[in-house]
Amino acid sequence: MNKNASQTIVLICGYSLMYFVLTTIIYFLGLLQNTGGINLPLFGGGDDGIFYYEQATNIANDLSYIYTSVHTVILGWILKYFNTDSVYLLRIFNYFANLGLVIVSLLILKKIIKRKAIYWISSWILLILLTFYPSLILNTTISLYRDIWIYFYFLWCMYLFINIFIENGKYPKIINIILFILTMFMLGGYRKYALLSFLLGSTVYLLIKLTNKNKIRLKKYTYIFIFGFTIFYIFLKNVKFPIVNLSLSDALLYRQSSLDAGGSQMGISLDQSNMIMFYVNYLYSFISNFIGPLPWQITGGSTLILMLTEGSVFLVISIFLFRRRKMFSNIEKYLIIQSVIWFLLISISNDNIGTSSRLRIVGWLPLLIVFSKYYGEYLFAIRKRKQMNLKQI
Repeated sequence: MNKNASQTIVLICGYSLMYFVLTTIIYFLGLLQNTGGINLPLFGGGDDGIFYYEQATNIANDLSYIYTSVHTVILGWILKYFNTDSVYLLRIFNYFANLGLVIVSLLILKKIIKRKAIYWISSWILLILLTFYPSLILNTTISLYRDIWIYFYFLWCMYLFINIFIENGKYPKIINIILFILTMFMLGGYRKYALLSFLLGSTVYLLIKLTNKNKIRLKKYTYIFIFGFTIFYIFLKNVKFPIVNLSLSDALLYRQSSLDAGGSQMGISLDQSNMIMFYVNYLYSFISNFIGPLPWQITGGSTLILMLTEGSVFLVISIFLFRRRKMFSNIEKYLIIQSVIWFLLISISNDNIGTSSRLRIVGWLPLLIVFSKYYGEYLFAIRKRKQMNLKQI
């Protein structure tokens, strides 16, 4: 094993150890806080993890339960199989999704990098970003949330799609197809909204490739999207989307109902009769969900920390990637299309900064993978120049 591979393994172990230690510490702190180790109530408000655990124990004891996603069912089966009510066991189950997330992220990264020397540098960058991504840490360790499984299955779906439709995978295509169907089923089971976004992103990519086999010109298709969405907004706003069984009007109504909730609401209304004002506010919502909170959206210490630790970093990464947009390969364009579609969807329904920090992880994971590649190339080039200068001396 070479030095580069050893360093990558050390970083993977560091990532794994950090998340394991964090979920264990939070479990014991939760016991001290009388939450049974389910969560650590840092920010107040309700906690879905408590609800998931209650329904899981009902399933384990053959009692009636409320089905919201496959997450509660799987947690219930685990408790029933091991004949226990251990919260820590369920935390370890979620921890395995964290391990899966880092593995599939590195697999996708390997798809877009051909030179091993650059891959090792880029893998270190990606591992560091994943290890110290604040919202990812909180939303995968603070409670028994289902989010980590959504992140994992979304990335796994993209990886299998790449193997089938863009670049042949290592294993026979039939195996990839079977895994692809099963993974989409699990993604939909955890969150139908995420499955819809994935299918839309994949469909958009395939349509663009069919109409333009040589290059994907993102600017051209941005104009097509604006025209198509305008037509949809005017004439088809009440048509319900399959899978989620919701229409654009339903999403706008849901958003409008939360505008006056206070707290960390952005206060951006998309219920506009004027199409131009709709697009202005929609762009504002997109930017806010993408890199927010913006300075004037700061409502307290938590949103200030969010802006400093995530928003500012994401802004720099966005500028870095935008400057390299003409260099993107087809796989990278697919990753970016998936990210853009995700942000377009959540920007319609979400007006809350806290919720945005949780939801946007799905959209930022593909971008972090692409960024890691190009920043790795950048660092590799700097290293090469230094070596050449030393030889000349």
